[in-house]
Amino acid sequence: MALGQYQQESKKYLSINHGKVVQGTGESKQLFSYVDGTIEAIYTKRSTFGSEVVTRWYIDLRDGADLYSLCLPYSSGVFKSIILALAADRELTASTPVRIEPYEGRNGYTKVVVYASGVKLDWITKQLPPQETITIGGRQVKDDSKQMEFITSLVQTIQGRINKNT
Repeated sequence: MALGQYQQESKKYLSINHGKVVQGTGESKQLFSYVDGTIEAIYTKRSTFGSEVVTRWYIDLRDGADLYSLCLPYSSGVFKSIILALAADRELTASTPVRIEPYEGRNGYTKVVVYASGVKLDWITKQLPPQETITIGGRQVKDDSKQMEFITSLVQTIQGRINKNT
């Protein structure tokens, strides 16, 4: 009889800020140029901060024994760019190596390049549903709900591709 202990797998949480992949906060914050691995899952989670409920996207990437979870705001342009690129790869599977490489553009905004199997991916489309301007409490606000419905449908397509062979 052999004895052993299972080791609890720890997930390393990442974010993207100022054109870098960020792990940790405060003094322990580390900056990286990219994250790569195979995609295990893409999902949303809701968190409550005080009385506000916030929804965020998570992209889980595995690199050998390491599991990374890239956390992005729900309506993030970076997240939209990642999904538009991944959706363009019709050969994407759970074993396809993916690299997510953010950078800071000349305008100061964070942008992202996505690679699959070493090939830079273009977006599946450049035409997103337009944002509408609505009035809430006397303020003009951009409504991107139609864009997010489209992005969510692309996430479902990507999940279908990565789950097909697992």
